[in-house]
Amino acid sequence: MKVAKFMERRFLLIIGFCSLIFLVLVMDKNAWGQDAQSNVKYNLDNLISIAEEHNPVLKAAQEQLNQVRAQELQSASQLAPRLDSSLTYMHQYGGGMTDSKYRDTYKAALTLTHTLYSGDGLEASLRAATLNRQALEADVLRTKQTIRNDVQNAYYDLQRARAQLQVAQESYDLALEHLKQAQSLYNQGVVAINEVLRTQVDVSSAELNLIQAKNGTQVALSALEKAVGIPLSHDMVPEVAPKEESLLILPQIDPYSIALQYRPELVSLEDSRKAAEELAKAAAGQARPNIYLQGEVSYYEDEFFPNEDDWNVSIIASWRLYDRGEVKNKIEENKAMARELLARIDDLRNQIRLEVSTAWQNLESALQSVRVAEDQVTIAEEDYRMALRRYVEQVGTNIDVLDARTALTDANTNFVNAIYDAYSAYSDLIYAMGIMDESVFDDLNENEAVNGEVAK
Repeated sequence: MKVAKFMERRFLLIIGFCSLIFLVLVMDKNAWGQDAQSNVKYNLDNLISIAEEHNPVLKAAQEQLNQVRAQELQSASQLAPRLDSSLTYMHQYGGGMTDSKYRDTYKAALTLTHTLYSGDGLEASLRAATLNRQALEADVLRTKQTIRNDVQNAYYDLQRARAQLQVAQESYDLALEHLKQAQSLYNQGVVAINEVLRTQVDVSSAELNLIQAKNGTQVALSALEKAVGIPLSHDMVPEVAPKEESLLILPQIDPYSIALQYRPELVSLEDSRKAAEELAKAAAGQARPNIYLQGEVSYYEDEFFPNEDDWNVSIIASWRLYDRGEVKNKIEENKAMARELLARIDDLRNQIRLEVSTAWQNLESALQSVRVAEDQVTIAEEDYRMALRRYVEQVGTNIDVLDARTALTDANTNFVNAIYDAYSAYSDLIYAMGIMDESVFDDLNENEAVNGEVAK
């Protein structure tokens, strides 16, 4: 009996232990997957590809494009024949005014209808739908370029925040090292206690800057996650050391002319303008004669399923003689829309010129800032080294060291900002010109070279 109870308890214990393991595995399933995912490294190209797949704004734009494509197919279906089927039952009470062969009548029919002539109304509607679809495709392309630019800028902002965190960490380490030196000199009776206190205040300030830099990296990572559309971690995005020589590779060509050639908004507005003109033609078609061909074969009898067939073929012509100016006003409405879009195209060209010019000037300014900031860092490092050496030898003061370290921190921060300002400005220039990447520059250079040889 005791053995049986022991075996029963042991069995229950094993069952409970297995259940506990199962629950732990189920509850930690997401954590296991997250750990495996955290080993994946995403560079900038990977992040852009992921954003194009997961960004909800681009998904919404794609679905809107699918709607317009469906509308285009609907317009195309208006030009095709239509085949309808019908099944009718009718019961007649009394004689009435009409004579019917049967009191209970069943009718099964197939009706074919086809438009022979619509006054170019249906054809113009189809052309307008096609142009609207092309305009929206250009809008989707611009949305994709916007997302790409957002991801690039968010990526550069994250790298900027990481670099600023490194600068803050280095400044904090230098402050601690200086505090040790000041404490050592105070213990030796060389300096007063106020220099130690002043250095401790400077250490606290450096620690606060370090905390703010850490928070800045978290905010930058959250911005990158929003742009990409999936959760990330710092380990997923490797830190890339920037190189000044890789910042800018541009052809000797007017960026404004490139923008006029590649900006999708210009294509979108031009297609929308043409679509408005086609809608005006479609409206004008309503005032012209419309001719339809209609054929019907039917089975008509007093029992189901009827077997006596009947058929007819009709040609129907309709012409609207008076509509109190409805068609005329529709035509004028669409023509006015076309003129409005034409004016918007002119305004967009001016806006593009401003955007390209601003992006180009920002890039030139950022590149100049990189060179100046780099020289500033070199000078600040030497100044801090000399100030610290003079202080250790008691030739300089503690304030000189604190000022030199502040200047060094500012110089490093300015250098980081200048570098990533140049990266962001380059991305904005690409975005302003309406191209997807720098590979277009290679094609433009090749075309220029070919045209130069032909000119010679």
